[in-house]
Amino acid sequence: MVKLRLKRIGRKHEPHYRIVATDSRFPRDGRFIEELGWFNPKAKDVLYKINSEGIKKWLSNGAQPSYAVKSILIKEGIMERDKNIIIERKQKRALKNPEKRRKNRKQVKTETPETVETVAEEKSEA
Repeated sequence: MVKLRLKRIGRKHEPHYRIVATDSRFPRDGRFIEELGWFNPKAKDVLYKINSEGIKKWLSNGAQPSYAVKSILIKEGIMERDKNIIIERKQKRALKNPEKRRKNRKQVKTETPETVETVAEEKSEA
């Protein structure tokens, strides 16, 4: 499946992105099919430049934009925002052992009040 997404370039703490059409199996900063523009989140005047003809071509061929690219395209007026549908971000990964984490939390919560009481007693004695 072809996706329209951001490819990160630039130095540490100075992100700069290229908007590219790429196969979804390729890595984020890896191979791409076509470069369609750029996006600079730290710029003060011009944030992005887009090849609208190329993007329209890929969208008509069935390419799926990522969350960030879709919001840029909506601002630019290339795509229309669906009023009934909220743009969804990726879901966080499910925990491997949620029961184990719950048990640990319960132990920490039960230990906390006891330690607070003993510390308060020690202060009052001193």
